[in-house]
Amino acid sequence: MKYALTASIAVLAFLPWLPAGKLAAQETTAPFPFPRNMNTAMMKVTPTTKGGLVLSWDSSAIACDGGAVAASTWIAPHPQFASQKLMEFPVTVGFSIGADGRAADLRVIEGGYVEGTFEATFDAEAKTMRFNTKGVLESMTLRDLMPSLRASRFAADAPQTGCTITYTPRYEDAAEAGSETLAAIGAVPGAVLTAAQRDQLGGGDCNTVGWPAPLLRAYPDWRLITRQEGTRKWGWFRFDIDEAGVPTNVSRIVSTGHEDLDAEGLRAVRETRVADGPRTACVIAWWSNPAIIPAPPAPDTSDFTDYRSCDAVRTWASKPKLTYPQAYNDRQIEGWAVLGFDIGADGVIGNVTVLAA
Repeated sequence: MKYALTASIAVLAFLPWLPAGKLAAQETTAPFPFPRNMNTAMMKVTPTTKGGLVLSWDSSAIACDGGAVAASTWIAPHPQFASQKLMEFPVTVGFSIGADGRAADLRVIEGGYVEGTFEATFDAEAKTMRFNTKGVLESMTLRDLMPSLRASRFAADAPQTGCTITYTPRYEDAAEAGSETLAAIGAVPGAVLTAAQRDQLGGGDCNTVGWPAPLLRAYPDWRLITRQEGTRKWGWFRFDIDEAGVPTNVSRIVSTGHEDLDAEGLRAVRETRVADGPRTACVIAWWSNPAIIPAPPAPDTSDFTDYRSCDAVRTWASKPKLTYPQAYNDRQIEGWAVLGFDIGADGVIGNVTVLAA
């Protein structure tokens, strides 16, 4: 017998039968290089800060059944460091465009999907831990393709079907990457640039030598900074420190170009005080996390006539642990999924199918 389960997803967990009560995605703002707030309810896979290559993705024109379509707001996939060319083939993503101007029903059509496996096995006798990380690095190269597409915006009230876009990986030597590319990588959620990389941005040695102890850490007034859907506002700032521990020669290195964050970032640096000096070409970044993109209305399960709800008869012997995809959480994108499945006589679940998402 077949059953249907509707799961409304918010932040980190699927919430069965809760389409109207979604939790708000976690919002954090923190300066760099001071410690960041961490979402401890899930294991985060941190983007690497090492590697002699930089991976970026070039995107093709978008073609739909109704003709060519251009995004009104395009959000590109995050660039990242890479130690080797893990992904060298193009990836074609199919999708539709809703009346709200958002991409929906996203799926990989060509180029494949790399499933990353992370397993830990403890050998009690040998007192050793073995890890299986097959495909993890490969899967991370693809993790932001569909979230960035979902975060992009198309014309409203102009729905489209049968849309496709092809992403082609592009590798370049990290040593030749410009300051804008390096800054963009450092602004990716979870990424942390090394002191040497920050000195590369600032053109000095302050970050390698080390900052003096902070006496006063000034912060931007986040109330004055609006949030942008699907992507961070960020800026990298350079400054010197005089013998009294006062920042001087404060300037913006590179940013997303938002005046509200730039102005508050510069003010916060000027008002910060440290124990001593001097230092030259210190670097700090400020960012504002994205505004939440709410999930579209979930379909009624009665639309799936080959399935029925099993809530009345289901008692979990082992309840599934549902974890929201990290790449969507990084961009503050809410969502839901409708799953169809069979329950065997022994209680084992099989034939799991994504009916809608």
